[in-house]
Amino acid sequence: MLCDRCQKRDAKILYTEIINGSKKEQHLCEECAADYTSFQMEKPLLNSELTLGDLLSTLLDNYYTTSQTKETGTNKTDIECEKCGTSYEEFLQKGRFGCSNCYRSFNSQLGKTLKGIQGAEVHTGKRPKGYATKMDRILKDFTEAEKLSLKLQEAIEKEEFEEAARLRDIIKQMKKEETNNA
Repeated sequence: MLCDRCQKRDAKILYTEIINGSKKEQHLCEECAADYTSFQMEKPLLNSELTLGDLLSTLLDNYYTTSQTKETGTNKTDIECEKCGTSYEEFLQKGRFGCSNCYRSFNSQLGKTLKGIQGAEVHTGKRPKGYATKMDRILKDFTEAEKLSLKLQEAIEKEEFEEAARLRDIIKQMKKEETNNA
């Protein structure tokens, strides 16, 4: 596929911009990507290994430097983690934190940076195996009948009356069996 901009070289980069909800995709060669976008890497992409850390580091560094300079006229990268001593500048260069406390130390900068890059501060992708939300942990202690009662309430709120009737009948049967067994 040829570059959408110069129509001469092979496109190796898919560049997607989302501005105010409007999505714009372009297939670009390395030269046009470097010229047209703010995405610039220290080493050329040709014949080199590109790691996720390199990519993240470049994106974060470009966004953070640009946004901080626009907002304040200076770069506020002198913040350090109290636990490991990693500075925000180091995080931007390496693309990874020094310890788990770095998330708390750099929280105020991360929200703005991530929102600028991905459009939201909340992660909506995949979660690691074994991950349980606060609600999942609370529901773990509920009995089966209590869980079904919650599903029944949800079905009623959604006006799914057939499902609600089915759940009601199951709950009645469960309570009947509990009474008989007691």
